[in-house]
Amino acid sequence: MFLSQVRLTDAVVSDSQLGKLLQRNSYGMHSLLWDLFDQKERFLFREENSAEQLGTRRRLPLYYVLSTSQPATQSPLFNVQTKSFSPSLRTGDLLGFKLRANPTVARRKAGEKNSRRHDVVMDAQYHWLHTACNNRELITEGKKSDLKTTLLTHPDFQNRAGEQRLESELTNAIEFATEQWLTERADRNGFSLQSSQATAYRWNALPEKGRNAGFSSLDYEGVLVVEDPAQFSQCLGKGIGPAKAFGCGLMLIRRL
Repeated sequence: MFLSQVRLTDAVVSDSQLGKLLQRNSYGMHSLLWDLFDQKERFLFREENSAEQLGTRRRLPLYYVLSTSQPATQSPLFNVQTKSFSPSLRTGDLLGFKLRANPTVARRKAGEKNSRRHDVVMDAQYHWLHTACNNRELITEGKKSDLKTTLLTHPDFQNRAGEQRLESELTNAIEFATEQWLTERADRNGFSLQSSQATAYRWNALPEKGRNAGFSSLDYEGVLVVEDPAQFSQCLGKGIGPAKAFGCGLMLIRRL
């Protein structure tokens, strides 16, 4: 495999109109990465910014790309730096990791043949609020925001301390759900989690795909233990979770 660092050329950056157009159109910019490969192969990538990664004065898009073949190093749009990526892994190795993921959960609705995929964070919020309302015999019809409003009418949560307890318990439910999502994938991909934290939850709009199109993402960071080197190596190459075409799934690792 090959791990590449890809960023805009100085010529593109200096052309303010072209540079701004590319930076605003994240989906279009992602699509341009495909042109770096002759065979249009599937690859994993992660978007960062040059200020944080390279210490540049301007915050410009920067991509880490993991591929099975070497990308083109000559491009009118990008500077490409590539190195071979073939980590030597052994059982018990401790690795620091970063992962941008699109965590979803499948739910089947009564009367429907196929299950639907839901954002893990929104799903955890809804089910915790729904259960909390049911436990207090409160009416549970309506949206998530309505459930929270309904719950706040109960004596358990009508004062400041009650509101804080509600927020704390809801946060705990979300944290458990997001960690459980990654733990389940660790179990079947040759590693275990020693520690992990999920941050930077956000909605990534894709107006090019439709008015309401988009996906959610979370940034995981922590320490993992290699349990099965061969299986974990395969996991690094194929990525974790959905939305890989939009910059999710690439796990970056470092030795500790």
